[in-house]
Amino acid sequence: MNRQIYLILAAALSTFLVGVACNKRISQSNPSRQALIQQAHRMIDSLSATGQSVNYRAAQPKTIRWDFAERISVREAPAILAPIVFDSTLLVKANFAGDQLYHLNYLSHLLYYKGTDGKPTVLVLTDFPDSNYFKDPTHPLTGIRFIEDWYGHPIEKLFYTPDGKILKYVPTSNRPAVTEIVLTCYSISGYNYSPELNESYEWTEDPSCSIDYIDDGSSEIGTVGSGSGGSGGGGGGAPSVTVLPGNSVIKSIQTYFKCFTNVGGTDHHYTVTVCVDQPVPGSRTPWTTSGSGSTGSSSGDNPVDAGHTFLILTETYNNTTITRNIGFYPGTNVNPIDKTSQGTLNDDETHAFDISGTFTVNNAQFFNILSFVSQGSNSGYIYNLNTNNCTTFVINAAAQGGISLPRTIGTWLGGAGNDPGDLGEDLRKNSIPGMTLNLTGGSDNSHYNIGQCN
Repeated sequence: MNRQIYLILAAALSTFLVGVACNKRISQSNPSRQALIQQAHRMIDSLSATGQSVNYRAAQPKTIRWDFAERISVREAPAILAPIVFDSTLLVKANFAGDQLYHLNYLSHLLYYKGTDGKPTVLVLTDFPDSNYFKDPTHPLTGIRFIEDWYGHPIEKLFYTPDGKILKYVPTSNRPAVTEIVLTCYSISGYNYSPELNESYEWTEDPSCSIDYIDDGSSEIGTVGSGSGGSGGGGGGAPSVTVLPGNSVIKSIQTYFKCFTNVGGTDHHYTVTVCVDQPVPGSRTPWTTSGSGSTGSSSGDNPVDAGHTFLILTETYNNTTITRNIGFYPGTNVNPIDKTSQGTLNDDETHAFDISGTFTVNNAQFFNILSFVSQGSNSGYIYNLNTNNCTTFVINAAAQGGISLPRTIGTWLGGAGNDPGDLGEDLRKNSIPGMTLNLTGGSDNSHYNIGQCN
């Protein structure tokens, strides 16, 4: 069955690649072809000797078929396009292309050219036809092209649409005149297959999500960029993900917490509620698009809703209840490039949430949590989008009170870390000891601060 798949895909994908691999064909009899091949060969040897691959595909042994290399033009500069053949049989499946299995040898090409500044560039082009294309391969080609450097760092993605347009990701916070904001999550999985040994080895590349502006691109392959990018998909533009400061920063955390009393025994009761505002309720999605969004994740012209995680701290005794809402925020805007800022603490009593978990603790555990939280606005205490964001802060604070929360890591354009989407689903799906789960969430006026003191 595998061999049948190979043969079917060989015919279809060869047609696909011929149609989208380049923009201009130049006669292979051109005498500069061999010189370009030699330049490209030397550069590949140098890159292979000095760098390290960052994904499974890039790390696999492979051969550049220079004997099938074509002399093309990129931005009116001479270029070489050559097939890449992997030593092992690599079958891949992409979540945006249905259940089709692709033979990677029919998808991958190497592109070598020199930019207008004379700088040599090597790109790996991997073309995935989508499910529409396989309905009738004689129709206009549709699919997605991954453009990566030799090590596998993502540089750009191009979309070939049914109406013949080529669209490209433009990862920038400056909106083009005509644009659409799209959240895309893609993943690649596959396996190596050895017909001689009748053995296979399964593998996967971690799924990633990106939130980008899509704008009309050009049919010229020169629009893919100079290849100078390639550091985790951030590209050369400004990031499109921004987390904003809180809207009600607490000026004195000591004053904010002063009504709580540290009393042992059974007549004082203490609870800690972990509240999660998920970007997409009921989903692990770490980011989503938003016209306005919640304060602290998105507002004004920020198109991204990052969600939020915060705490509700409550003490009750006799007929008295003291409640305080608190969340951790950056003091200034942060994003996947500028990841850090002085931390601040915010009064989150008007912040809605989708799911929460409440834990009963004793007075010692409760005040351990207060002590940890209080440092969030200390000078030099840093908010980090990846390693110490609002969700990380809450998980670490809860741990001070003996509450063990899952630490699932999510990924986003240019970064990774704890996130509200994953924590919300962890609360929903894990039987966390001592937790009372609230699946109905809370509105922005359902958990006001309660209680005053002298």
